[in-house]
Amino acid sequence: MKLTVLGNSGGFPAAGGATSGYLLEIEGHYILIDCGSGVLSNMFRYINIAQLDAVIITHLHSDHISDVDVLKYAVDLSRKYGLDREPLPVFAPATPEMAADSLQGEGLLIVGQLKEHMKMNLYGANLETYRMNHPIETYGLRIEHEGRVFAFTADSTPCESLDDLLQDADLAIMDAGMLEKHRKPVMMHLTAAECAETANRCGVKRLLLTHMLPLIDPAELLAEASAIRPETELTELLAEYKV
Repeated sequence: MKLTVLGNSGGFPAAGGATSGYLLEIEGHYILIDCGSGVLSNMFRYINIAQLDAVIITHLHSDHISDVDVLKYAVDLSRKYGLDREPLPVFAPATPEMAADSLQGEGLLIVGQLKEHMKMNLYGANLETYRMNHPIETYGLRIEHEGRVFAFTADSTPCESLDDLLQDADLAIMDAGMLEKHRKPVMMHLTAAECAETANRCGVKRLLLTHMLPLIDPAELLAEASAIRPETELTELLAEYKV
């Protein structure tokens, strides 16, 4: 498997950046994980709309779905200009209902529902979903192919299913939306320190931090995590990672 980072900002895009989006390649098939602001522009550096096989949306916050309406335009207009593009399979949570309804594409997208511990064959890989701890229905993804495991936390705070998701993963991309100095009574994202601690506990082989709020210096995120796990890395926009 190969993963390309199309967007790694949290909340809103950093200058020249994009919010959540990752292009996963499995044996020549392409799956887009999340479709945030600016993601499609970066995706088209690598593939055209006809090459995209499926989309998985981890949850329906705007920084993970804001390019979905633009994706519909891409499918529709490509057809009108002669490209043979079948309706695009999209898998997403069923709630919040208003946001879920907005995904419907009138023949442009075919929307299926993600559910907890849903298992799916994904072009030869095995996908399982894990319910994360976030204000809305959110799923982390664990994808295994030929003995290698990629784990994506989406947005979460510490929870029991997080450990199950990450256990012995070869590559884990984790939500590092906060620093410990920003801790509040109610948190919506993991801190960089929590990412490192959890990765160590779960035996993660390679940890990458993502969902970086542009208001926080990435160097601070890396320093906080590296104090616990020195080999921690930040995701890099447009970088490719082999699993």
